[in-house]
Amino acid sequence: MIHDLSPTRHAETRMRQRGIRDVDVYLLFEVGERVSEDAFQLTRRRAAHEITKLRRKIQQIERLRGTKLIVEEGTLITVCHEHHSANPDKRSKRNRRSR
Repeated sequence: MIHDLSPTRHAETRMRQRGIRDVDVYLLFEVGERVSEDAFQLTRRRAAHEITKLRRKIQQIERLRGTKLIVEEGTLITVCHEHHSANPDKRSKRNRRSR
């Protein structure tokens, strides 16, 4: 089932022929634009916009990698970066030199 839709045999056949998976259809509903009463389309402009948003999110995730939140009973106590790795091979060059 696709986004609460039941695809026809024709739709299933075309999806197979065109390499479109159920998750692709869900994504089209999520980020595509309604272009008519019965149609959704991921336009080039909308695709570029979504790609930009995802790149920003990836950059944010990379920047926050290793960051830890300490939370107690629904209150944010502190935020810190994890500097020491349990695996010496994963330590930064700077940390290895200081040993």
